[in-house]
Amino acid sequence: MEIIINGKKAYLKKNTSFEYISENPLFTGSDSYTLTITFPLKDCPQNIAIFGHLYRQDVVKNKVVFDCDIRDKDFFKSGSIVITQISEVEVKTQFLEGRSEQNFDDTFDDVYLNQLNLGYPSAEQRNPSYMTAERAWDVGYPSRKWVPLPWVNNTSGNIQNEVEKDANGQFKWASGLKTLTFQPYLLHILNKICQVMGYKGYFEEIEKSQWKYLVICNTLPAAWSAWNFAIALPHWSLTEFFEELEKLMKGEFSINHKAKTITFEFSHKMAHKTKDVYIEKVVNKYTVEVSRENKSDYVGATNLAYVENDDRMWAYKSCQWYIDEHKDEAHEYATLQQLLAYARTQKECGVETRTSSNGRLNGTTTSYTRGYPRGSEAHGLFYARDVDTYFIFWCYKSELVDSTHLYSQDMDYHWYKYTNRLMPVNQFGRKVIDKDAEDVEMNIVPVWLDYTGEGMGTCIFLECGEMGSAVSWTTETDEDGNTTSNGSTTSGNGFGRGGGSRSGSTGIGSYEVDETDYNSGALAQTTTGKAIAKGEQEKSDAYFDKLYVGFWLDRNTNVHGGLPHPMVDKVEINDDFSYNSCSYTLRINKEQEKDKDGIPLKYTYDIDNKKKYTFSFLSDKIPDPRALFYIEGSKYVCEKITATFHEGKQGRSQLLKGVFYKLI
Repeated sequence: MEIIINGKKAYLKKNTSFEYISENPLFTGSDSYTLTITFPLKDCPQNIAIFGHLYRQDVVKNKVVFDCDIRDKDFFKSGSIVITQISEVEVKTQFLEGRSEQNFDDTFDDVYLNQLNLGYPSAEQRNPSYMTAERAWDVGYPSRKWVPLPWVNNTSGNIQNEVEKDANGQFKWASGLKTLTFQPYLLHILNKICQVMGYKGYFEEIEKSQWKYLVICNTLPAAWSAWNFAIALPHWSLTEFFEELEKLMKGEFSINHKAKTITFEFSHKMAHKTKDVYIEKVVNKYTVEVSRENKSDYVGATNLAYVENDDRMWAYKSCQWYIDEHKDEAHEYATLQQLLAYARTQKECGVETRTSSNGRLNGTTTSYTRGYPRGSEAHGLFYARDVDTYFIFWCYKSELVDSTHLYSQDMDYHWYKYTNRLMPVNQFGRKVIDKDAEDVEMNIVPVWLDYTGEGMGTCIFLECGEMGSAVSWTTETDEDGNTTSNGSTTSGNGFGRGGGSRSGSTGIGSYEVDETDYNSGALAQTTTGKAIAKGEQEKSDAYFDKLYVGFWLDRNTNVHGGLPHPMVDKVEINDDFSYNSCSYTLRINKEQEKDKDGIPLKYTYDIDNKKKYTFSFLSDKIPDPRALFYIEGSKYVCEKITATFHEGKQGRSQLLKGVFYKLI
């Protein structure tokens, strides 16, 4: 066995050994590492040449990390070795490789997403005259790195990137629109992060997948002049950002801080490439009772859910509890078209007129109800099998049709006609493995899409909050769209000014509604006086604490005459009962079986969490713990494998120990 540290051969303490552990990242997020490796310093000039005199008090120390290779016959691992304890006699270390090395390195832990300088389209590109609306929307990534979609700031009610229709029914920028704002593609943000941090990104797998079309919808109003994409992003460290993306896209970012590279690969493709392992020489085995509950660190044994967010309709979009209780009562249709045919007959309710005949007299009678009549099928839950989606009728408009004066109560009783749409529900419900399993929440969520007005259809909605202060943002944009702000708010760590912090509002220039009753003679205090009276307000590090996303393809441009908007699911219903479809979806409770290359998307297995099995076995090689293991006729998922390395010629022992869970 040979250990090379910083290009020099190191020597182990005589008659010692160390344990090398290879973990399955689907359990702990780690990879390979060792327990303590001890190197002598006293009377060993070779090791002193490597480690120096770090034990001395006058030597400045922080994290001491060295490049390290371990080689034994056909075994080879390259990573880092870190010092855990040192004296003048010996040094104790730990070897880290792969994701274990990545997890140890804190380079990205103190770099925040919304404090980077991620650029923005230039002042020329922000001018609506630079490009027509239709042209701005009809080309996707990579020809366009961002898209100016209409969106509503729900805090103020103002629509941004406002459009109107010309004589031919085509959208054009509204006549009063002065400045555009943009939603960037995820791939553009990833590449900008690499550029700012000095890393090389390898995102070919994303570019070949549906995630190529994912746009980040976090946007701020043009009036705020926040010309840096980063300002609208959450206050997440880069480490958190990549972890959230891994949960959403079901893949792994391999970050090599030494080589300064970031590579992405899908977990299902990694699993597909891993060959099954057959263990024939089992030496010893025993089982351990883990828990009476179905709990495990295994990714495939946890429930997955989007975190609650600003979407006012989120209770409908994520209601797995209701579906579980009532799916057997749902009115099922073979196709969405059949359901839509029925839905058209239920568009209006509340007023029912019948023709009556009474002898020689013919006439009509009108009855009124609050919504659908009692007992109507329209009150129920519906299911379309071909799109695997549940629906309900949702009332979105009421019109006064009649009034009755109740003399006994001296009041008018009003009757209305109600207009309804067929609305999908639980598209983004929890993925439930077991009701008692651990929940993992995702903070990257489908963007809030809501209805605007007659003929305009669906649009992006965002809850931007207040501008925060009357800071005057002045910017400079270079030819590449990189923007530097000279506002008084700074990022705090040199990665571009203007990003990140929100100062407390003084009331000056903010969008807060003044509810003082001046009509009754209330005193008119100054804005500063009112701000002081409110007391110190909680400050936020970002305008948004979540990332709102959707898929934008050029074919989204004309969605039955409505406003262009990202798609977040495979089907959405318009008010005229036409529907928009998309091959991409952000659902987590219903997944496709295979990707476009025919590779199974499921990369985890159903396991018995209550028992873990420990096997000792003989092997010439350390198997990949990601593999599916066949042991004595049963299938197992591996959590970790431990190998022992001895000083001297003996090297790695063939006796390995593994921890496994049996498939069910």
